Amino acid sequence: MVSKPPIVVIGAGIVGVLAAYALAKQGKLVLIVDRALKPAQVCSFGNAGILAVGHAKAWAGPGAIWSIARALLGREPGIKVTRLMDPALWRWGIAFLGHCSHKAHLSNTEKLQRLSRFSRELSKDIEADLGLTSELRHDGGLYLFRDETEFAAYTGALKQTAGSDIQVLDRKALIAKEPSLAGCADQFAGGLFCTTDSVGNCRDFAVRVAEALSKRFGVTFQFETSVTGFTQSNGKIEAVETDKGTISCEAVLLATGVETPKLTRPLGFTPNIYPVKGYSGTWSIQDEARIPTLPLVDETELMAVASYSGQLRVTALAEFAGHDMSLPADRTDMLRDYVARTFGDAVDADSAEYWTGLRPSTPAGPPYLGRIRAFENLWVNAGHGQLGWVMAAGCADLIAARITGQSAEIDGVSAAASWLENI
Repeated sequence: MVSKPPIVVIGAGIVGVLAAYALAKQGKLVLIVDRALKPAQVCSFGNAGILAVGHAKAWAGPGAIWSIARALLGREPGIKVTRLMDPALWRWGIAFLGHCSHKAHLSNTEKLQRLSRFSRELSKDIEADLGLTSELRHDGGLYLFRDETEFAAYTGALKQTAGSDIQVLDRKALIAKEPSLAGCADQFAGGLFCTTDSVGNCRDFAVRVAEALSKRFGVTFQFETSVTGFTQSNGKIEAVETDKGTISCEAVLLATGVETPKLTRPLGFTPNIYPVKGYSGTWSIQDEARIPTLPLVDETELMAVASYSGQLRVTALAEFAGHDMSLPADRTDMLRDYVARTFGDAVDADSAEYWTGLRPSTPAGPPYLGRIRAFENLWVNAGHGQLGWVMAAGCADLIAARITGQSAEIDGVSAAASWLENI
């Protein structure tokens, strides 16, 4: 008897492994292909680890125009543009400006919030199903402001986009919520508490899920393998071509992040996904009492802070630098200085490990999620920006439902594109 070929998932980051999980739960034979040595070695490796439902909002909006103008002048601390003449950036940027109206911002933010809330609950279900209940904490998250005017303006705009899971905290209430901040309370004007945020090490979770996929569902992995093309016929992908040979397939799912445009260009379409570079530093914790248990985003300095497994992780910056993966000293100095100012000797300064990754970002904000119109069995799940860890479980569930011919629980959450039959 000839066995049916697998669904090939390209990409073994958190998006890919959770998509494989959702497909395997539906009884599908799945093979994951990745050029790295093991799972979660790219964007999932050193991110903040915050399932930041409270931060699920589209960047494109009226205020973003001024942020980019300041960034071009070198006056926006959280945004850097270091490859201005990149044609891909201009294509992306023009489309981004088209989403900066108030109406588009609200629509795209609504998509991100629905998808993120749906995904966060599914993440808890996956934990329970795979016995990973010690991997994540579901106690909420904080969003802090150092400037009174900024804090007032932000809270004033909440009524347009926030859900009922957002609470406004003055400085006293903030310290009551997170006592470890008492030592630096004078640095903050106040904050928000999102009850639906969670936190955990994204890389470790992805690796644990991958192990469970292999043992429980028979999902196979082909690492250190680069996809070089596709064999196609009559609107169908028949095989995935790699540097290790050809893989016959029932269907293909692209969970390929910033590499998606390069892979699909020979097929006649190019998703508008740009790599927005971010940086992180990780420190060993020396005084747990002075390190926040709740994850937080410093909205003034645009830093994300999380702790797990005896380590503090801080992430920063949205840098438009193409596919550059260097770690400039001024970027790591920024992270080091922030940790020294905010947490002092509560961490071991000499233990710092720095990392950089490329967030696959669409101009609208929501990811590209659905079937490629020109092919009956080619699907995409890419372009999650800084919310990949937040939305991965939800996107996996929705794409698996469509691939297997079922009704998705929610819809209307994908970014739109002429080449995409979006969910």
